[in-house]
Parts: sequence; C-alpha cells; structure tokens
Amino acid sequence: MKNIRLTSVLALGILASVGAASAAENCRVVNMGFNPAQDSAAVLTNGTAIAKYLESKVRGIQVKTTVAQDYQALVEATRSGKLDFAWLSPVSYVQAHDEANAQVLLKSVRNGGPYYWAAFVVRKDSGIKTLNDMRGKTIAWIDPNSAAGYTFPRATLVAKGVNPDTFFSKQTFAGKHDAAVLALANGSVDVIATFSNNTSGTSGSWTQYLPADKAAALTPVVYSKPIPGDTLSVRADYQTGCADVTTRIRSAIVGMSSDPAAAGLLKKLYTIDSMIPAKDSDYNVVRQAIAASAKK
Repeated sequence: MKNIRLTSVLALGILASVGAASAAENCRVVNMGFNPAQDSAAVLTNGTAIAKYLESKVRGIQVKTTVAQDYQALVEATRSGKLDFAWLSPVSYVQAHDEANAQVLLKSVRNGGPYYWAAFVVRKDSGIKTLNDMRGKTIAWIDPNSAAGYTFPRATLVAKGVNPDTFFSKQTFAGKHDAAVLALANGSVDVIATFSNNTSGTSGSWTQYLPADKAAALTPVVYSKPIPGDTLSVRADYQTGCADVTTRIRSAIVGMSSDPAAAGLLKKLYTIDSMIPAKDSDYNVVRQAIAASAKK
C-alpha cells in the first residue's frame, strides 16, 4: 500500500511538473494586439518597436504583434483568446471587460492628464460656429467602438436634446482618425467627430495628422466631457495563468517614459506621454456615455 501511495505521489509530481512547464511555455509567447486608430502600417512599426523593448526588459518572452482590422476585431480577438494583451480604446475596453472579462492594467496620459476629449471639428470657412449650425450637415464618425469618434460625441448631442440620427443629412464612418481629418480638409464632409488633447483647440487629430497649414484651416466647435485614457488590457485567464509575466510587462510599460532606451516609443505609437495604473471603475463614465449615445 505504501508503494502504491508513493507511486501516486510521484505521478502527481510528474504531472504537476509537466503542467508547470506547459504553463511556462504558454506564458513565454505573448500575443499583443494594437488599435487601428490611425495608419495601420505606422502602428505596426511602432508596436513592433515596443515589443522588442519588452523582450529586452522581460527576459525569455517573445512578443508577437498584430494590428486589428477595426475596433471590433480587436475585441473579438481578445474574447477568443487569440490575444493576451490589447491596446483598447475606452469603449472597446468596456465591451471586452463586460463581455469577455478583460482586465485593464494601464491607461494613457497625454498633456499631463489621463483623459482626453471628443470634438466636433469643422473647416473655419464653413460658417459653422455652433452646435446648431451643424444641423443638416454631413458628418464622418470614426468607428462605432470609438470613444472620441462616436460614443462621446453622440452622448454630447443627446444630452443637449439632439437626435444624432436625424440631426445630420448624411452620416459615414471614416474608420480612422487620420482618414477623417483628410476627408474634412478635402471637403468630403462638413463635420467630423474626433479626438482632442485639450479644449483650447490647439491639439488634436487635425494637428497630428495634417501639415500645419491645413490644420490651421480646421477648428473644433463643440467638446464632450473628459474621456479616460485608452488602455492596455489583458485577458483575465492569461493574467491568472501568467501572473509574473503580466506584472513584468505592466511594470516595463509604466517605466518606458523614464527610460532613455524607450524615449519616444509611446509618443510615436499613439502620441502617449506615459502609461499609469488604471482600474475598471475609471471607465464607468464610458459605460454611462455608451448608454446615453444609444438614446434617440
């Protein structure tokens, strides 16, 4: 009987060892997805640079990067387990958390604050000066899962008693912020909903993606409430099974802003100054905006 028990203990020990080795192997390869908020080729180049930095800081891991086709695809890849970490917009994070138990790790800081705004932007020569002047005009949103390019600006209109679906004569989706500002500058649409880094009209997608002379011809006319910064999130089961790697990656990204070897990497990626710790409750305001934007 003692020999049988000893054999059983040894067998359990071997199985545990094999399981640990398997877990370690699963944790070694990290799949990280990026938000296609702007030119996908640029995002992939800058995301790959961040992956190489993480590999240099977290020994033994291999970071595989991908840029999603759109916001929803990034959520679905997280839900299906194809991605371990994802750079999610605030709305995409809420969706991934509430539907697939993704966990927020960090949020972005720009211009000294962990938040930004949605803005309705027009051409200065359009004659559009106020919200009411936008009535009957054509608008380009960004994506249904974009906080600054859809959810928050729609919620802003609803809060002012405006039905977004009847207020404009035509609605389209640009897909990306850089495409939207080009469409506005070229006269393809009258209004765009996009991100702004402040409420003084001096910094936003139009100043980032256009030459100075073309950017100077555009101006925001209405701003939303502040939006919490976009996120780095992780699949809950990956975080549980690979806690050490998750913690090290999180720490490495937090440290990027003060590491000369990483200077500029976050800025090149999404014009981020730094990433700071975040918690799910930070995004309750996003949940409120989602509910409000669905109203007519």
